[in-house]
Amino acid sequence: MTGRVVVCGSLNADVTFAVERIPVVGATTVASGTARSSGGKGANQAYAAARTARTADVLMVGAVGADEAGDVLRAELAAAGVDTSLVRRVDAPTGQAFIAVDAEGGNIIVVAPGANLEWSTDEQPPLAADDTVVLQLEIPLAAVARIATRARGLGARVVLNAAPAVAAAQTLLDAVDILVVNEPEAEELLGLDAKATAEISRSAARLDLDIVVTRGSDSTLLATRDGELTEIPTLSVSALDTVGAGDAFVGTLVAAIAEGHSLPEAARRASAAGAATVTVRGARHPDLSPALLDQMLS
Repeated sequence: MTGRVVVCGSLNADVTFAVERIPVVGATTVASGTARSSGGKGANQAYAAARTARTADVLMVGAVGADEAGDVLRAELAAAGVDTSLVRRVDAPTGQAFIAVDAEGGNIIVVAPGANLEWSTDEQPPLAADDTVVLQLEIPLAAVARIATRARGLGARVVLNAAPAVAAAQTLLDAVDILVVNEPEAEELLGLDAKATAEISRSAARLDLDIVVTRGSDSTLLATRDGELTEIPTLSVSALDTVGAGDAFVGTLVAAIAEGHSLPEAARRASAAGAATVTVRGARHPDLSPALLDQMLS
């Protein structure tokens, strides 16, 4: 039986600037173009999960402002097949992200959280034992901890994408089943060199969880709690914009897991989703689908 994917996280209105190179401190860079789009790690992951799922339902839990940007964010997720009934409207502006993307597809991002910080101390989404609960760190850490602890207590699967990484997130790991990090996040959160595979494997066993380390164009490393180590090659594509690739990976990963795929199988599909996303501008590939992933992996 397929369980739900429940994504608890951020929703942002993105403004992206296309620049030749990322400016250094004190420098001014003129953008060759700008674009507005929907984003936020939580919302991007919910979008990818809904677009790549064959049978799993996807529920988004979060907050937007009572403004036009919030209406757009909810509508776009709903159009992708996400249940937005638990995306609350609050008395704070919708979160925003300001992104500069250079000619090689690299980026820097500045986030103004706004409504994403509006989580009450007693707020808990309705969860069930067969849910896959997905969390990131763009909402208050206390809210992430409450949801993770309750989900684990119910027997639900808890997936933490520890981004943006903060050392304090180490306190969450007892309630996590699958930890997804990139190379800098692995170092910040766990003190791990992402190239030291044996070290990562030992950490997975010690922490009693599965660790997924995305390593950009190199590969994705999977270290399970029982000592199994798998490396998933990254598909070779021409990168146009790397924004949102990690979120596409996570959303696709959890949708595949919720539908019964093994972790390596889910990671292969997730890697294809990340690769597809870097070939378009913005955080979301408009044609992301199971068929596209099948084609890329064939």
